[in-house]
Amino acid sequence: MPSRSENAGSRRRSRSPLATGRILLACAAFWAAALWLVSRFPAIEAFGIRATVLSVRAGLGLVGLHVDQTGRVLRASQSAIEITPDCSPHFPYLIFAGVVLASPATWRQRSVGLVLGAVVIHLFNTARILALFAVLAARPTLFEFAHVYLWQIGTIVTVLGAFALWLAWIGKRPQAA
Repeated sequence: MPSRSENAGSRRRSRSPLATGRILLACAAFWAAALWLVSRFPAIEAFGIRATVLSVRAGLGLVGLHVDQTGRVLRASQSAIEITPDCSPHFPYLIFAGVVLASPATWRQRSVGLVLGAVVIHLFNTARILALFAVLAARPTLFEFAHVYLWQIGTIVTVLGAFALWLAWIGKRPQAA
């Protein structure tokens, strides 16, 4: 006859696919709602672009580069980059927010995760664009590769890493499928 702890363990394992499904469904619902909000309220996207432009300008200024700005285009030295909606961190952050909000945690833990995640993802994004300026200045032929492949993977790793650190902080361990 199985012990009480064995029964509890098997009940937890049997509910795991259901809990995983609930979390995935909640993430998908949040993502759909977030995309709808961003598409209906352009000010959300505009805010992300403005915040990115300001951060990148500040970063370039810290290393002593003079920055000229025309709309969303930043010019430093001989390099120019346009900050488009895809350059701002709001979509990676919304993915992060979706998994944090869908995870079983207290609202305090979620709030701390959302704030710290926003900071980490924004700082990463700023560093990403600053690095792209450096690539464009030093090796322009590598810009497309760095922009389209290298830094997109870096963004995914940053979002997953921030989520894993948050899970470790709240004491949850990801379960193997």
